[in-house]
Amino acid sequence: MKQKTKRTLGLGRLLRRLSQGRATLDDRAWTLSPVAWSLSRFLSSLRVRLIAMRQASIDIALNAARLQSQAHACRDMVLEQASEAETLAASGSQIEALSEQTLAGVNGIAATFNSQLVVAHQTLNQLNDLHQRIARVSAQMEVFSGVVSQLSQRAQSVGNTSRLIKDIALQTHLLALNAGVEAARAGESGKGFAVVASEVGKLAERVNAATGEIVKHTGEILDLVSDTRDQTTQIHLDMVSSDQVVTQFTASFDQFVKDFDRMQGEVGDVVRAVSQVNGTNHDMGRKIARIAALSAHVQNRMATMSDQVVGVRDKTESMQEMLAFLRTGNTPFDWIAGMLGSLRAACVKLLTQTRNQGVDIFDRQYRRIAGSNPPRYQTLYDAAVDQKLTQILDYVLNQVPACSYVLLIDKNGYCPAHNTRYSQAPTGDLAHDTSHVRHKRIFDDPVSMAAVANSLGVLCQTYMRDTGEIITDLSIPLDLDQSRWGAVRIGVDYGQFDATLNAEPQAASQPA
Repeated sequence: MKQKTKRTLGLGRLLRRLSQGRATLDDRAWTLSPVAWSLSRFLSSLRVRLIAMRQASIDIALNAARLQSQAHACRDMVLEQASEAETLAASGSQIEALSEQTLAGVNGIAATFNSQLVVAHQTLNQLNDLHQRIARVSAQMEVFSGVVSQLSQRAQSVGNTSRLIKDIALQTHLLALNAGVEAARAGESGKGFAVVASEVGKLAERVNAATGEIVKHTGEILDLVSDTRDQTTQIHLDMVSSDQVVTQFTASFDQFVKDFDRMQGEVGDVVRAVSQVNGTNHDMGRKIARIAALSAHVQNRMATMSDQVVGVRDKTESMQEMLAFLRTGNTPFDWIAGMLGSLRAACVKLLTQTRNQGVDIFDRQYRRIAGSNPPRYQTLYDAAVDQKLTQILDYVLNQVPACSYVLLIDKNGYCPAHNTRYSQAPTGDLAHDTSHVRHKRIFDDPVSMAAVANSLGVLCQTYMRDTGEIITDLSIPLDLDQSRWGAVRIGVDYGQFDATLNAEPQAASQPA
């Protein structure tokens, strides 16, 4: 954007205007002084260097803003990561405690299982011994049953013999009686025979009585032997049945013990697996604690880096303030500085006219508009300046390439009007209203407050808006009656703005 070089009469006058900021380093002096050529070359060289320094400082500010944006994003992620790491560490500690408890419980179960397995083997041995004993008793009962059967047969034989003897005794007694009768008939000669017959009869009677006792006792013995045989038979049957039950139970218990042995192996595997899990949990706990520590360390580093980036940006903006005082002339920066001056003049004119109409343009009693979110406010003068101020702001917005906004704020950051694109009707959607309903809001962020407090001329600040855009904000203060009223601001994408102005000639104009 090449413009015609201005000429000033005399070197002294040119240097005075330069020191007062009323001339640019591109201006030259009408003079016949022999130092004029050397001074012109010096001013040209100084101008080139100042332009390079200004451009470098703007680039540094842009990169610092981008870096700060990334630093804030990283810090938020690190904070989230640190929080998650702390939560994970707490969960890891709980898992370690539960793992220890589980391992202790599993070891206790394994110990109990092993002791029960020993008892089960002992019980199985006892069952096998019981089975053998029952088998022997069953065999002995079978033998005893045969002995009882033989005893019953012998007792029966004795009974039969006793009855035979009793019959013989009866017959002998009858014979003795007949012999006694015959002896009595024989008289004296038969007395001896009668005595013998009498003794034989008595003996037969005794034999008969004894045989009766024998038959009686033999019958009792036979009854006892019969009962014994029946009971022995029942006992034998019971022993056989018991042997079968014990045999089946022994087989089932033997299978149970085998299953117990197999389960012992599985419990051992579980114990080893739980032990490995416990070791893994402890190792994981240590790693999680390490992650938490590293997250806290990164968090501190990110906070330090963010502070350092802010420091770089502040230093860069301070350098830009000093550079702004030296007007290089014929650059995009000088063009937008001129536009800021024209914007300020138009705003001062509007505010003065409004004050002359009896409106209090210094009203600071901000009255919140009901239901507004983000909050919006009204004052005693915003309605009076709204339409004309919006026209001025829109005119400048359309004149400045790559311009994001043009703004007038009071000393508290209150914006009575905004560009039309940012003055839409509220919808109730916070995201939409934050981006598109920006008129009558208070912007009391550090950038706005620095713009109001500035006293050195054009202030160049680079920052991230609440809408997420990285903007270079250029501003100059606005005073009324030697009192700070606020500031005018123009926000641009400076890289695109600079490229556009350098590619196409454009001149500053007064806002309508």
